[in-house]
Amino acid sequence: MSLSNRAKAILASLSIVITIIVSGQYIYYNKFNAYQVYMNGKPLAYVKNKEDFYNVEKNIEKDLEKRFGKITLKDDITFKEVSIKNENIADSSVIKNSIIKNSRTSIPTVLMKSDGREVGVLANESEMIKVLDIIKNEYKEKDKDGTFKLNNRITYVKQDTNIKDISTIEETIKIAKENPSNPLICFSKEKETNGVQNVSLSRSLSVTSFVSFPSKGTITSPFGMRWGKMHNGIDIGAPMGDPIHAAMDGKVVYAKWEDGYGKVIKIDHGVGVQTVYGHCSNIDVNEGQQVKKGENIGKVGSTGNSTGPHVHFEVRVDGAPQDPLKYLK
Repeated sequence: MSLSNRAKAILASLSIVITIIVSGQYIYYNKFNAYQVYMNGKPLAYVKNKEDFYNVEKNIEKDLEKRFGKITLKDDITFKEVSIKNENIADSSVIKNSIIKNSRTSIPTVLMKSDGREVGVLANESEMIKVLDIIKNEYKEKDKDGTFKLNNRITYVKQDTNIKDISTIEETIKIAKENPSNPLICFSKEKETNGVQNVSLSRSLSVTSFVSFPSKGTITSPFGMRWGKMHNGIDIGAPMGDPIHAAMDGKVVYAKWEDGYGKVIKIDHGVGVQTVYGHCSNIDVNEGQQVKKGENIGKVGSTGNSTGPHVHFEVRVDGAPQDPLKYLK
């Protein structure tokens, strides 16, 4: 082989080697090392592997389940192989925020309102009660000897809400207090009476009554006109199944279902005074039974015409409804 041909052969071999090396490097540096996630057809984030995304998605579902029960995110997820720098790969917190922000999943919630003004979107009535209790306790911490009542009319609307628009209890409390001069939710101190009230009876008799709250909770609706009709008692919001206590010593004269009230207990305290406990989930006393103040008589419920767990509490004098707050200790 001539020198010229040998040189050509060497150059050809070198060209092949260089091509292989360059091609190998190109393949090495351009092979995919991540996935681009698409949610409902839109780019969401870059992840190292598919499992990273699905693990975050499962954790979101578990967090929602604690408040709302079993939840499955309803989104179309696809992946595309990509080659990117490692610093562009999203961590779990970024993935979580992106999923919540872009998911089209909606779940049943309650929109909490105070005097018609929106406060927050929560899971259920129990979370609403917790919000009220926490705010009320802040008032109590400032004045441990005081008894406080809610100054607002609390209502709610059941609705389906996208997960990005759901409030936490902490966020709801913050919104309720963010304007100190005109808060969405506030309590005021009751006038001190030491629990002693003079109840005037139609037959010119009087009885000194020591009336205690029938349930731990927050007054969510006061005595008086409501929605164009007379509300003959107060509503005390409390968790489902919480105990209901007799407000005074007396005799159970009614313990069964009644239209509107659902499962209701009526206790006669003598000299024309009667207390009523409505919407019970369970009745734990019998008609004719004598009970003492503070004794468990039933459990908080939402039976009858009720929009959530609470005790409808009435004080009647000679059959006429009175404002229970005048007599409560």
